[in-house]
Amino acid sequence: MKTINYILIILFFSSGCSAQNYKLIEAVHTTNLGGVKGSRSENFNIKVKDISKIEPKYLLAGNVKIPLKKQNKNGILHLQGIYLPESSDQITIDANGAIKNPEHDQILDLSKVYLISENKKNKKQIKQKINFLHKNNEINNKISTEREDSPQ
Repeated sequence: MKTINYILIILFFSSGCSAQNYKLIEAVHTTNLGGVKGSRSENFNIKVKDISKIEPKYLLAGNVKIPLKKQNKNGILHLQGIYLPESSDQITIDANGAIKNPEHDQILDLSKVYLISENKKNKKQIKQKINFLHKNNEINNKISTEREDSPQ
């Protein structure tokens, strides 16, 4: 009888736990090389199943925080982030008086990208790893394959 009570208690507490991670539907990363200085960008598009108990805050790629635009369509949350690596040309000085370039301080690491969210109830931060599809690589592979197949 005690085992049945323990099992019921465990089931009761486990059913009360809310989902702490988004169900990832699609995550795509593209790079826009641009032609003018300052027009290069890293674009991140993520689709997740919406959970009303947690709120997405930003993407963390390496040590770079990327703000997100959020849009909810039919229970699917569309998140879009754009990182402009050449936009911060401001030179800073550290405590020793040495000139620092902010581009060297920010390291964009696409192998370590996390979606940082916050639980609305207890304000606890949640870190979820995101793996991206790289659309530019697929497009470049199609173009190079077409060039190889064309007669010369």
